[in-house]
Amino acid sequence: MSAVVREDIDLLHSECLALARRTARLAAELDRGVHAATAGRLYGAVREIWQASELLHAAFHHAPCDSPSIARLCGRRMRYLAARAARRRSR
Repeated sequence: MSAVVREDIDLLHSECLALARRTARLAAELDRGVHAATAGRLYGAVREIWQASELLHAAFHHAPCDSPSIARLCGRRMRYLAARAARRRSR
């Protein structure tokens, strides 16, 4: 049972990160036009989604463990953070 729970949390975390990326892309598109207020709200949503993914990540670390899948999640998170930092530097 615990492996299933951890896999579900891992999947939710992954989906949150994907949703944050999609939302940020949409916000960037709207920010280029006359919809800056909408873009600002979307950027706020990205921040909230990111915080939710952080909570999921913490839950994953505290969930019962039968397998070493924590390395997979941490690896994914580190790749995401590295890509995010690279995008900031390229702006």
